[in-house]
Amino acid sequence: MNSTNPSSPKNETTSFGELLEKWESQSQAQEQENSAGKGTLIEGTVVDVIGDTVFLDIGEKLEARVPREDFSETPKRGEKVSAIIKKRVDGYCVLSKKEADQRVGWETIKDASQNGYPLSGKIVGEVKNKGYLVESEGIQLFLPASHVGVRFKESTEGGKEFSFKIIELNEKTRTGVVSRKTLLDEINGEKWEELLGKVKVGDKVTGKVVKIANFGVFLSVYEVVGLLRQNDISYKKFAPFKQYFNIGAEVEVIVLEVDKENNKLSLGIKQLYEDPWAWAKKELEKGMVVRGIVTSLTNFGAFVELKEGLEGLIHTTELSWAKKPPHPKDVLKKGQEVDSEILDIDFEARRLSLGLKQLLPNPWEALSANVRAGNVLEGKITGITKYGAFVEVESGIEGLIHISDITWDEKEKNPLNLLKKGQSVQYKILDVNLDAQRISCGLKQLSEHPYEALRKKYPPGTLVEGRVKSIVSFGVFVEVEPGYEGLVHISEIPDGRNIKLEDLYKVGDSVRTVVVKIEPNNKKISLSIKDFDKAVEREEMAKYMKEDNQPSRESIGSFMNLNQNR
Repeated sequence: MNSTNPSSPKNETTSFGELLEKWESQSQAQEQENSAGKGTLIEGTVVDVIGDTVFLDIGEKLEARVPREDFSETPKRGEKVSAIIKKRVDGYCVLSKKEADQRVGWETIKDASQNGYPLSGKIVGEVKNKGYLVESEGIQLFLPASHVGVRFKESTEGGKEFSFKIIELNEKTRTGVVSRKTLLDEINGEKWEELLGKVKVGDKVTGKVVKIANFGVFLSVYEVVGLLRQNDISYKKFAPFKQYFNIGAEVEVIVLEVDKENNKLSLGIKQLYEDPWAWAKKELEKGMVVRGIVTSLTNFGAFVELKEGLEGLIHTTELSWAKKPPHPKDVLKKGQEVDSEILDIDFEARRLSLGLKQLLPNPWEALSANVRAGNVLEGKITGITKYGAFVEVESGIEGLIHISDITWDEKEKNPLNLLKKGQSVQYKILDVNLDAQRISCGLKQLSEHPYEALRKKYPPGTLVEGRVKSIVSFGVFVEVEPGYEGLVHISEIPDGRNIKLEDLYKVGDSVRTVVVKIEPNNKKISLSIKDFDKAVEREEMAKYMKEDNQPSRESIGSFMNLNQNR
């Protein structure tokens, strides 16, 4: 048998097995790809806080949400947040900051255990007759009663922070045992005595970098290890710092706290320099024009840094004079140097509001003489909303055509359907309010109010013949012209209060009336039947008393039509 024959059963089996193995491999790869991201630690930027949900921008099209309860205090817009991807559902992504804090915290605790560094924590609970629960870096650890150390009662005070030594960790359950006594026993009293004899709070000292952590830098000062926290490195919030420090490098710092009993030496760098807000209080004031660098662009505005640690916000509404604010990315670029005006300073809340449009010409202050109430102009429809349409009046200036000012036709259910974005229309300016920066425009005002036209056509006393449209308890409605009805009140019908109107009039009947009055503002036409005969007599009298035999100007046309219909 030729074993190399490609058509042999053995080779066919081998070939199928290879294909099956390849298919399974591809399926597994596809499965891994579909689940990629879950459990990943990512960093996002806070864009909004609504109710019990914090919304993050994680650089994807999907919206990212984090429970508000994961934060000890409400985060601010622009704040950087680390979180774990929990799941992706239709339209958004669910994250957990709490799990991220615990993951990062556990790594910090492991690192402290492996390198023998002290760990800071707070007493958060008591295990009766056994010890206490200590929270450190978001992880709860156990402190046996025998390892509390000196001042046992003081150590149980909630909220007070102490340093501990890790004596046992369980990677599987992410739990551990700490000892305050062991740490205190390990402290070299002579080194602390030397330190206390040389430095005090407020002194400038030189420390040597011995460790760089996620939350700060450990420095050795006279052989006592102190902590330079991230918040004490720069006045700028969330400023990166790791790249600026090297193990063994010497750094000038200021002593913030010296606590021998708790082996706590706190150091700072930013305290060596003036607080930028203290500088701002002396140098800045409302209305001043300042120059800064654009540090970030968000959906709600642009942040501009005037001095390290001192940023102001140019809100989107302060970028341009346009009614519809542009996106900050369409106006500014990150890293751009820009001038702006100080609109408001809140030193207590450390908030600075800036404006860009205030340095640009205000188009409202340069309106042409044509933009006046009563003038008719032409422009393009720039946008349509549920309450009307915006029309371009001048460059950067828009006017609103309210939905009620589009047409006189009351049968038009949605007047906005008559307009389209980009359409060029003639319109009439109804009002110009410079203080409110608002222009009201109208389309229907280009033609006469239909009831005003009727009022001119049918002055009081005019004889009109129409058809009954409806009969109600208080009178009869008569169609004067197609689409326009007048009311013959019961008081204007001969003996109307003592008769049953339905017995005397029927819908569709032709009736002769005289116009009492037409009120355009109320869209109301008042007619009379009982005055009809009197009106005819007046018409005839006016006709024969005219020396020139000319018809009466009042309503002779109606009278002639009336005679023709008799």
